[in-house]
Amino acid sequence: MLGQLISMLPGAALKGLVLCAELALVVLPLIVGYEMAKAYGVFERPWKRLRPALAVIGLGPGGLVPLLAGVFLGLLYGAGILVSVSREEGLADSERLALAVFLVTCHAVVEDTALFVILGGSAFWILAPRLVMALGLTAWLARRGRSRL
Repeated sequence: MLGQLISMLPGAALKGLVLCAELALVVLPLIVGYEMAKAYGVFERPWKRLRPALAVIGLGPGGLVPLLAGVFLGLLYGAGILVSVSREEGLADSERLALAVFLVTCHAVVEDTALFVILGGSAFWILAPRLVMALGLTAWLARRGRSRL
């Protein structure tokens, strides 16, 4: 029994290393791309066109960068950006809540979808339910918050 386990270790270790390399090929370009886009002000450009859509889910201009970071890079990285942007731009509590709800239901969309597609999943069935739930919950929350004011 122990001999079988030991004989399987090299093959399992090699498969684990290959999986790590595949994950790195997905994750590293996303992180580098985000940092470059942020440095060159790419996130400032789409605000005027996205204003109506972001208003539906209760976000102002300060919510765009943390929303995009969370959607593209994940909850942990998005949360770090959310905290720093909240301090720098003074996001309202309602915007922070909208971001939190959206990112809890729909974070790391590109990364997760790519990783699960590599493992054989359907991009549509991984992505569509998450987006519908995130948009629906956040829009409902924004309408509910406005009706209470």
